Amino acid sequence: MNIQAAAISIAGRQFVVALVSMDLLRTPGEADLAIDSLQPTFGGAPVVLMAQADNGSPNYYGDRDLVELLEDVPFEKMPWKEYRTR
Repeated sequence: MNIQAAAISIAGRQFVVALVSMDLLRTPGEADLAIDSLQPTFGGAPVVLMAQADNGSPNYYGDRDLVELLEDVPFEKMPWKEYRTR
């Protein structure tokens, strides 16, 4: 399986933002499982999930501190690429 994700570093914190469906973000238990299953793909780095609302605005799910770091980062400027999941 492949996933679109961006490996980024902000304020000395390295983590990954993974693009998912809005339905996944609406189900916290499933979102937590997705984060746990994606972490090995990225060498154990923390993962934040991102989905776009109908109006195009980003919605994030994951570690609260990391989500706060993303507030001022334009998602279209993140280094998105396709990764193969394990």
